[in-house]
Amino acid sequence: MIKNKITIICAFLFSITILFSCSVHQRSYVESNEEFVVEVKRPSSRGSLVEVALQGLFIGADYLAEKTAQSLTSSYSQSLSINDYYSNDGDAIAKSYEEIVIKKYAAVEKGEKEKQLVTAIENDIKAQPQSRGSSAAFSMKDVMRASSTVDEKDELLNFEARIAIESDPENPGVSRLSFNELRILFSRTKVYEDEDLNAQLSVSIEGHWRSADNTPMHAILIEQEYDLRDLKYGVENQIENPIVSPWYYDIPYLAENEDFENYGVVQINVQLREYEGGKSKYINKLPSILSDNKDAVIKQGSATIQKVLGN
Repeated sequence: MIKNKITIICAFLFSITILFSCSVHQRSYVESNEEFVVEVKRPSSRGSLVEVALQGLFIGADYLAEKTAQSLTSSYSQSLSINDYYSNDGDAIAKSYEEIVIKKYAAVEKGEKEKQLVTAIENDIKAQPQSRGSSAAFSMKDVMRASSTVDEKDELLNFEARIAIESDPENPGVSRLSFNELRILFSRTKVYEDEDLNAQLSVSIEGHWRSADNTPMHAILIEQEYDLRDLKYGVENQIENPIVSPWYYDIPYLAENEDFENYGVVQINVQLREYEGGKSKYINKLPSILSDNKDAVIKQGSATIQKVLGN
């Protein structure tokens, strides 16, 4: 009897040791205020590079933190509308924008932690392969964003995704998305050293325009979900081969009424969710949330996910 109790106690202590022996990855669980940014960029060939950006500040952005297994999940959503989607370049109609850029910036709370992150990122950048006579494609100027006021902290880029909007060569009204670049430098989401960060990125593009009789028209042009597994921290691009969507019809680009000043409005909706690879109690629920509740999640964001999870 005593021997059995000792065996049970030893097994319990061993389990506790294993449970707490896994340390948190040094680039995860970083205390910070985050800003989730969606931008669209014009082609650089048309004069200077112009950005249109919608920025939303998310204080405590991992809204599920208190309801999940110790901040193992973070979620973000943002939308951007543009009304000059097409431009007339001479005699040809072409898209005004060629790329969706999704970023997260973080104002790191602890000064010492910020120094450690900056040093680690600088080392990553130095380790990038460089061609003779040129600098690395990704540099510290891409990472650091200076504060706009004295009271604010400088911010560090911690997530970046680049998705090109490609036009059919013979018809600018037919398009597809090409997911070309993904970098994750660090995260607020907690990740243990023996696990990896996972992410789900969803992009929905809606079109609004008027028909020849001035009737308002609306359509979901395309919805893409990217299930990104076993992600590594660092400046290296983690998209080995571009992830290309099917071709889809864009908003009509031929104005049927000369009084129309614009061809229509395009709205880009983005939902990003990060979660730790193996220990979140929601790990089996999260991958199906967008598929089962896509329309509500992409438009309403965090409140919908909380409702789906029953919190």
